[in-house]
Amino acid sequence: MKIVRLIIVAATLASFAGAMTGCNTTDAENVSSRPWNTPKNWENGLPSSMSEGR
Repeated sequence: MKIVRLIIVAATLASFAGAMTGCNTTDAENVSSRPWNTPKNWENGLPSSMSEGR
C-alpha cells in the first residue's frame, strides 16, 4: 500500500514539475516586426493588382 502511495505522490510531483516548466525565453533576439501568423500579401484571396491604385 505504501508503494502505491509513493508512486502516486511521485507521479503527482512529476506532473506538477512538468507543468511548471515552460518553453518561454527571455531572449530578445526572437522579436520580429511582423508576427509569424500574419498573412502574406498573396494570401488574401484577391490578386494584388486589383487593389492597387484605387
